[in-house]
Amino acid sequence: MTQKLLSLFLDFLLLFMELSMLFIIISTLSDFLNHRYKKFFQKQLKSTSLYSYLKAIFLGSITPFCSCSTIPLLRAFLKSGIPLGVCSAYLLTSPLINPIIITLLFLTFGFKLTGAYIGFLVFCIFFISLLISKLNPSSLLLSSFTSYQTCCTNKWSDQPSFTSTLSPSFLLKFQTPQVLRDKKNLIYFLKNSLIEYKKLLPYIAIGMGIGSGIHGFIPQEFLQNTLKEYGALSIILAAFLGILLYIRASMIIPIGVVLIEGGVPSGAVMSFLIAGAGCSLPELILLKSMFKTKFLALFASIVLCVAIGFGFFIEILGV
Repeated sequence: MTQKLLSLFLDFLLLFMELSMLFIIISTLSDFLNHRYKKFFQKQLKSTSLYSYLKAIFLGSITPFCSCSTIPLLRAFLKSGIPLGVCSAYLLTSPLINPIIITLLFLTFGFKLTGAYIGFLVFCIFFISLLISKLNPSSLLLSSFTSYQTCCTNKWSDQPSFTSTLSPSFLLKFQTPQVLRDKKNLIYFLKNSLIEYKKLLPYIAIGMGIGSGIHGFIPQEFLQNTLKEYGALSIILAAFLGILLYIRASMIIPIGVVLIEGGVPSGAVMSFLIAGAGCSLPELILLKSMFKTKFLALFASIVLCVAIGFGFFIEILGV
């Protein structure tokens, strides 16, 4: 028992340190890039046109992030006034369609399954993001983030802010040289990232504690035996089990291979992989720092439905 607890503690420590470093690095870089290319991001993603959703999906597909490490860039987008629907497209895409998963999926399962995976997910994410855009952000976001949506997006407010009516030269007169210098280097953004990290530290610690604990107490043999016994229902069960676990992007496909070799149906395996990569309890805890419980329930339900849907889709196709 002592050895088991020690193993769980080491898993927690490894996950905690890994996510902490990723959060600080990604947050620093995303804030820096958002500051340097803010107008570019707003031009590409801030409109509510269909192209903005496709661009967000493309951006998510080229960022090799797991479900938790998408959070810093998502925060930067929300603070830039990017519409919630467009942000949701990125949030759903990044952990599910990224270079790591697609490469491993292609090398392991071949072109046919990989093509079906990409096509199915892009269609679902695009359609779901459009539906989310119809919802009022104030009912889903915490008040500290709602202001960015209501004041910065044309959909909810067309009135310019007070500072936007002032000339840049007038505003520069009231900024100290030190502030101007800080805004141009990474040290300034690193300091801000550390401040944000300190605020999110309890969420990260709790999330990693739960994730490593559940991961340690659900052995691989249990997954194999459980998912083999229930036939078509195993696709649904696999999705719920996947969300309970925090699985790194690089490990998600190897786990799937082991499950298939153990006799688990491919539909159940794909359902497990999508749910495990697309959503996790640690991610939901981190999202709680930005969203209301209603959005967390909506997000988890979306990932579950997509995972289950693709599982049955694969079984029907016989891929």
